[in-house]
Amino acid sequence: MLGDFVKRVVNGLVLLLAALTFFLVPIGRKTAAQHVVAIFSTRPAHEAAADFAVAARKAFQRAGTAVAELRQSHAKAKREESESESESDDDAP
Repeated sequence: MLGDFVKRVVNGLVLLLAALTFFLVPIGRKTAAQHVVAIFSTRPAHEAAADFAVAARKAFQRAGTAVAELRQSHAKAKREESESESESDDDAP
């Protein structure tokens, strides 16, 4: 139990040091965080993000259509099943 606590504390400290390094230690003239901002603020990155958003929207629309079709077919199958059960109940002596 104490070992798990120590492990979590050490992991937290490592994460804290990694975050401080990412934001405060320069690599060349910029920190790693500044490099990431510079990369993702370029025109190709913005175009890629827009294309990704369009693709995600299309995928969600397709998924929504597929789910709606599945729900309809499931409801239809349940109705047919209940109708066939009621018909067999009517035929029973």
